[in-house]
Amino acid sequence: MTHAPPDAALPHGRRLAEVLLVSAAGGFLWWLAVRFAPLGPLLGAAYVLLVTPAFLRRWRAPLLGFYPGILAALIVAHAPLAKWGWHVALLLPPMLTWHYVAAALLVAGLRRTTALPAWLAIPLGLGAAEWLRPLIGLGNFNMYAIGSFLAPWPLLAQAADLVGVPGLSVLWAVPFAAGVDLVRVKLGEAGATEARRAVVAAALVVAGLVGYGALRLTTVTWDEGPRIAVIQPSEDHSPELTEKVVRVQQQITLEAVQPGSADLIVWPENAILDFFEQNRVYQDTVRWIASSRGAPLLFGTMGIAPDGRRTTNMTLLVGPDGTVLGRYDKVVLFPFTERRAFAGLARAWPAFGRLLDDVVRAAWGRAPDGWSPDDITLLELPPSDPEAQPVRFWTPVCYESCYPSLGRRAGRRGARFFVNLTSEGWLGWAASNNQMFVNMMRAVENRVGLVRAGNTGPSAFVRPDGRVDAWLRGSRTGRLRMEPGALTHRVALGSGRPTLYARFGDALDPLPLAIVIVAIAGGWWSARRRRKAPSR
Repeated sequence: MTHAPPDAALPHGRRLAEVLLVSAAGGFLWWLAVRFAPLGPLLGAAYVLLVTPAFLRRWRAPLLGFYPGILAALIVAHAPLAKWGWHVALLLPPMLTWHYVAAALLVAGLRRTTALPAWLAIPLGLGAAEWLRPLIGLGNFNMYAIGSFLAPWPLLAQAADLVGVPGLSVLWAVPFAAGVDLVRVKLGEAGATEARRAVVAAALVVAGLVGYGALRLTTVTWDEGPRIAVIQPSEDHSPELTEKVVRVQQQITLEAVQPGSADLIVWPENAILDFFEQNRVYQDTVRWIASSRGAPLLFGTMGIAPDGRRTTNMTLLVGPDGTVLGRYDKVVLFPFTERRAFAGLARAWPAFGRLLDDVVRAAWGRAPDGWSPDDITLLELPPSDPEAQPVRFWTPVCYESCYPSLGRRAGRRGARFFVNLTSEGWLGWAASNNQMFVNMMRAVENRVGLVRAGNTGPSAFVRPDGRVDAWLRGSRTGRLRMEPGALTHRVALGSGRPTLYARFGDALDPLPLAIVIVAIAGGWWSARRRRKAPSR
């Protein structure tokens, strides 16, 4: 069948207006999906809509179609950054989102070199870009993945133990990308056969996710684990306020946690924003709290790197006798607040480095140069029964929970639950929603229980099927965010055996990018051979 050619006579002004309108609609849909939890699955539709101008021959505008909408959405969603100055709210989002253009470029490359339909090309391009994002993005920024926002719909999220969030991102984009093929039929860029195939592909994907989800929601099991008391202080974290923050956490703990009522007490990230191991006052405070409550205390603090110069963002597990039972150093540091961004460029061009440090100091009062290890560490919770074995767990700090690869390592090494210590409330509701959802998905991917201990919330206990078992509600009005409170609950324990995704995710995650590269290279080579072939 011969398809009608694209509308080559479409005026430039009209093409520009249409593309910007689509980009704005995609950005608004992104905002809705991130802002309102029940609408989370619409994030797939948002990304597909944003990348559509890269696929339709009518527009041929990959960057203009994708970037304006996503940039505007990110600036609006992270408006709380203006607390540190208008320049932070306007400058940081572009630095943390420029890598989104990879999705548009990859999809455009597939359209120009292959005959793949939209329902296949667009999901592959989006999946490839998601895998690239932490590699090419400033600060390894790896938030707002399509698959993560399926968390509010557990029926759709269960396949994460097979393909992970990256795989779910590809699969969940298929139904929305199939709609692009239907539009292509209307525009004369595709035929009825392509439309039928798109509808069938979309139906099979949705049926597969729903069917597997229904099965796993009735078959996933777990053991009842230790009692964990989570403290949510909802205090500003800064070095000059550390003493106040510690007092608030101490007071909440003493009031809400009775002696012997918990097997572990958890304070959030930056609970002691000072060098704990060099401060006797904080050591005595922690030892007294742990001893009086009869439970180890897990909390975020600062440490000194092995080089004796740089700082670390670390988590310590301290026993009732004051002994440090375990230490975890954050692996993925956030740019500007925890480590120097563009460190290599700053060393090669000192003037640029000084300028960047001045800008960072103007925003946060300091320009950190943090250190991080190459790998994660698991901690062990001593059992209350002397004859029982310690329970191994992982403590991702802040947005480390956004990285499936780290969770897979913990799952392969026998972690039975995760504890996410975080203090990202300063980034606003968008980041908090994302962080809650990715924690729910890490639980599904590895079939472990999970505890989220947030300074400003939300704090919660998540089961291995991804459903929230208990929310921490504030002591004043019962809100989930921006209110102090405490919650003691038993964490669910996974089996300690890695899931299929934990075992093979290292190979599965980059698969979309590999397929895209092979497809583009193969299409380009085939076209080149056809051009060189002698005419008859």
